[in-house]
Amino acid sequence: MTAPQALAKLHGFDVTNAELSVWTFRKSNSKQSRFRASAVVTTPELATELRNLAARWIERCTEAEDYGLLASVNDNSCLYLESDETVFPVLQDLVSRPPEEHLIENVSGLEGSAGYLVRMTLGDDTLHCVCKLTSDWKVKNRSSLLNLVFERNELDLAGEQAFSIPKRFDFFVINNDVLVLGKSNFESILDYKQTYVSSFTELQADAGFQGAFADMAVLIEFVGSNTTHLRRMAVVQERAHYENPGFMERLRQVNQERQWNINFDADGKIVPTAETARVIIQVLLNHRLHSELTNNDFDVASASPVG
Repeated sequence: MTAPQALAKLHGFDVTNAELSVWTFRKSNSKQSRFRASAVVTTPELATELRNLAARWIERCTEAEDYGLLASVNDNSCLYLESDETVFPVLQDLVSRPPEEHLIENVSGLEGSAGYLVRMTLGDDTLHCVCKLTSDWKVKNRSSLLNLVFERNELDLAGEQAFSIPKRFDFFVINNDVLVLGKSNFESILDYKQTYVSSFTELQADAGFQGAFADMAVLIEFVGSNTTHLRRMAVVQERAHYENPGFMERLRQVNQERQWNINFDADGKIVPTAETARVIIQVLLNHRLHSELTNNDFDVASASPVG
């Protein structure tokens, strides 16, 4: 399925009439499963609000493009990928169980949840609406305060136990297709950063990548544990321009012509410095572009060939 087709499928889902269940989940260190999930009984009023919330976020997403490590989203866009490219099927299996058999028994079962999930089914279609929660999600402790609610021009006492959830969803999964609205939260929930870390470890061991550098220590220190840098290095590995002798020769020529200040040793290998590490990553991504209109060079987030 293409990104536009998945978005059309999402827009066509009837959230009003679908059967609904609500789950909270947390990460698990168990070797058997990455997650633990429990169902929550909801009132009709809360269920209606969650349906409306899902409808609003679905409606605001009017365009979709394929998920890319460097792709970004705006207020009206989302990114598309298939669920089997992620660990979501593990969570999906958990929330497919009968909710009444996996109910949270007390308030402590809610505290510390990594996220909540609204599961809706209608016919052969299933929609999962997922939102990341903050790490300190717990009952608000206001023992020194009176909790009040203002309604119909009157102040009244509010319940002592209250949770707050964001009025958003970070991604939707319609059957086996994922549409991402909040990329960083999506990647956090599904451990994408660990994928980037593993990818960078593999890249450092790659003989072709090693051969492009006189010394990689400065570059490795620059990347560190920064998610953005790790994501970029994953794309560097994916595109592997460093393995193309023609690309590397052209890089040395253009670097001198444009005065990008990247250093090379006598063997033509890159010598990274703290000042040029970011530039080196950009050129290995092929994301440093030249404008024929202004005769300026630009670093871009992503690049699509024209024509």
